Amino acid sequence: MKTRTTGLTAQELARYLGGPVVVVADGPDAQPRNAKLVAVDITQEEVKVCFDGSRIEYELSPEAIRPVLRKLTTITTEEANTCCKLAYGWADDTLVNTTITRGNDYIELYTEPFTLIITAKGVISSSKDSGYRVSPARVNARALLMYLESKGFDLDSLLDTGFSVEDESSTD
Repeated sequence: MKTRTTGLTAQELARYLGGPVVVVADGPDAQPRNAKLVAVDITQEEVKVCFDGSRIEYELSPEAIRPVLRKLTTITTEEANTCCKLAYGWADDTLVNTTITRGNDYIELYTEPFTLIITAKGVISSSKDSGYRVSPARVNARALLMYLESKGFDLDSLLDTGFSVEDESSTD
């Protein structure tokens, strides 16, 4: 992503197509409005949204759009279990009991014998404890990141920069 000054570009917003967004309003008295991102034209730098309760599409400037994202630390136990299955290539029906440790800007997922650490900037590390030695463990980072993004987690620190809005509806 390039350096931002006023908001995300249409190309950056394209990854949130079909997802919830907030349209920030111009002027001191105007209120932000919830909408859904329904179209993105990266060549013309244009986006279209439908406001909640409406089917009418409105064309807006990308700078007025903020995706609604979750902090990584709001991950649920079920989502953590899925992360471990995806990261290590385990079958969907594998029973996983993941312990979650939440830091300020990271989560640590432990399921014996693996530890998976994911930061708010999308950095992933993994290790395997064999009882007498801890060694790196291979993970399917692509599958893991795609899953986390599909669940609306902020992996680019957009919440910190103000270019996204925190999803207050999801808690463990």
